[in-house]
This record gives sequence, structure tokens and C-alpha cells, in this order.
Amino acid sequence: MDGNLQNDLSEVVANDKAHVWHHLIQHKMFETADPNIIVEGKGMRVWNQVGKEHLDAVSGGVWTVNVGYGRESIADAVRDQLVKMNFFAGAAGSIPAANFSKAVNRKNAWHEPGLFLELRLGSQ
Repeated sequence: MDGNLQNDLSEVVANDKAHVWHHLIQHKMFETADPNIIVEGKGMRVWNQVGKEHLDAVSGGVWTVNVGYGRESIADAVRDQLVKMNFFAGAAGSIPAANFSKAVNRKNAWHEPGLFLELRLGSQ
């Protein structure tokens, strides 16, 4: 963790206790203890608001951030795409959607010529 937290996190902790549902833990403990607020990640490690390091074996590593945290090459590619064209509704195609659909279809056993994968969620 770089230790460069700009904000007083007491308000963030209070907002988390009051407004965030943590689906994997019992909230009763928050009556006497603060929740972990993850403030930074690098690789498969994350740090909470008091600087304690954790191995992410539950959140991103399993479900969403399986490439690890802090991957500058991915962040740079995402930034470049967001500046150029962040999203366009399904009324027309886009270069990322067409290229990604082709790559995904090649990896699927059910792929046949003429079949297509339609991406309209905005997260592609």
C-alpha cells in the first residue's frame, strides 16, 4: 500500500455502516467494530483503511478481478478506449464489440459460421 490516503476515512466508515450491505458477513459485528474498507489493491493483495494487508481470496480474485489489481497495461487500455468511445447502444456496432465477439465466439464449442454473440450490456 502506498499509504497516500488523502481523505479522513471516518466518514466513509460511517457511511459504509449505515448504507452498505455486505452480503458475505453478518452485520451484527458492526455494532461494536468497523467494517473493512478496502482502499487499495495490487496483484492479489488488498489493503484496508488501517493499512492491514489481506490476500483477496473472496472478492475480486474469485468473481470479477481475476487478473489482479493494479494492472497498468489493462488500466491504460481501458482509459484509451473510454476516451475514444466509452459505449454506444446496440443500434449500431462498435470496433471493441465486434472484435471481442469474434474472440469469444472462437472459444465456444457451439460456435458455427453465421452465429454471433450480441453484446449490449455496456460492460464489454
